[in-house]
Amino acid sequence: MPSGNSPPSHPAPAPVPAPTTSAVGTTGSLVIVNPATGARIAEVSASTRAHAEAALVRARAAQPAWGALSHSVRADTLRRLARAIRDDPQLTEILIAESGKPHYEAEGIEVFYTLEVTRYYTGRSGRRALRDEVRRPFAFAYKRARIVQHPRGVVGVIGPWNWPLLNNFADCVAPLMAGNAVILKPSEWTPMTSLRIAELWRTLGLPTDIFQVLPGRGDVGQVLGELCDMIFFTGSQNTGRKVAARCGERLIPCVLELGGKSPLIVLSDADLPAAARAAVWSGFAHSGQVCIRTERVLVEESVAERFTELCRIEVEALRQGAAKPPEQDDGIDVGAITFPPQVTRAESQIADAVARGARVIAGGERRKDLGGGTFFRPTILADVTPTMDVSREETFGPVLPIIRVRDAEEALRVANASPLGLSGSIWTRDVARGRALARRLEVGSVCVNDVLVNYFVVEAPLGGVKASGLGVRHGPEGLRQFCRLETIIEDHPLLRWVSPLVARQLMFPYRRRSLRVLRWLMRKLY
Repeated sequence: MPSGNSPPSHPAPAPVPAPTTSAVGTTGSLVIVNPATGARIAEVSASTRAHAEAALVRARAAQPAWGALSHSVRADTLRRLARAIRDDPQLTEILIAESGKPHYEAEGIEVFYTLEVTRYYTGRSGRRALRDEVRRPFAFAYKRARIVQHPRGVVGVIGPWNWPLLNNFADCVAPLMAGNAVILKPSEWTPMTSLRIAELWRTLGLPTDIFQVLPGRGDVGQVLGELCDMIFFTGSQNTGRKVAARCGERLIPCVLELGGKSPLIVLSDADLPAAARAAVWSGFAHSGQVCIRTERVLVEESVAERFTELCRIEVEALRQGAAKPPEQDDGIDVGAITFPPQVTRAESQIADAVARGARVIAGGERRKDLGGGTFFRPTILADVTPTMDVSREETFGPVLPIIRVRDAEEALRVANASPLGLSGSIWTRDVARGRALARRLEVGSVCVNDVLVNYFVVEAPLGGVKASGLGVRHGPEGLRQFCRLETIIEDHPLLRWVSPLVARQLMFPYRRRSLRVLRWLMRKLY
């Protein structure tokens, strides 16, 4: 098997034909390039504002019938699609070709996650989350409050380029299960996976216009923000703020996942080999293009040298290159950079860090020995300080800065100084101490002695705080947010006779006797 510093000994994968798009009469196109080979693999018609507006009309017409179906019927529909995704070899090859990631990350992460989130929301947990809830009032004990959840209508999902399935169609599962129609706008860099899902939807004969895909540029996403009833956006902070502002003007809800600067804190009593393996995997999976990946390591200085050396050893063993066929893909760990500007960003942060005293322990440069693809060597930086750009700004690339801290308290101060707060990780053999520190870490979710697994625990909410976003994925909370609430107050079936008696005392005409009774009750009850 080739090492991380040798070129792959296999030919580049054959170009994947572009899925057909349902857009008719589009102007312009999206040219899709395989980032691992540099080969042009498809040209997809770009949707326009007119197509987005027409899609909204169709979705609104189709949604009421879909929303009126039972949870079990909608669940059966999405399970059929999930099985088609699982069994479709073309989907995985398309995903690999347009993203440049290894086969394992395409199938073992993206497809697996999509199946798992579908299992959760189509099962009993999803049904319980959506059923009516009856609450019993205290002051008006003869009444019942029924909380009913209605679909919001049409939800626009605007997906990123780094996970063409996991952060695109998989984010449509919850709003679809909640009874909404969904229009998915994938990134113009990686639209083909979403188009393949739409093709599978049509081939299976699933409800027309309930799920639509609009490949296009930013103007299509802007139309969705102007016309949909809710937006689910994953992407950059700058664009996310614009989405939030537009939704705020319209007074519609939005869910935003805007990235993070996730810290991995290594205490002196940690299992250092395990922490190093986790840091390297979390830092370099999908070439570091992962929202909740480890963006900085904060390690107690007494074990910093040993930990850094363990990370260097792990990185030197990584195998980088273009994806192989499935039966040979054990030879690749790190793939290509999907979005070329991330290479420039990584180079800039590395240069700033080195100029200010940091050391490059491994990597630090582009790879030009792997054909025409966009590859950057997995990079470890030591002697990094909290004021360097690589410590403060999201990298979203294969760079792992290691920062020495005196103790756990300094680690928390440095970690919490970031304006971002998506995820975190704490490594210590004292689990109780790790849990206590996790409570003080200002992020949406924390792993103790693990990394990234929180994204796959779909039973629990996953979201960001501070500038990392609004709302959550997963859990009952991730389903209910796609519903609007209605409260119905009704008489308790055994106490209906009480309601007219109380009404005569509380409504016009007001009586002094009724007020005296209320005063007596307030003194007794409160």
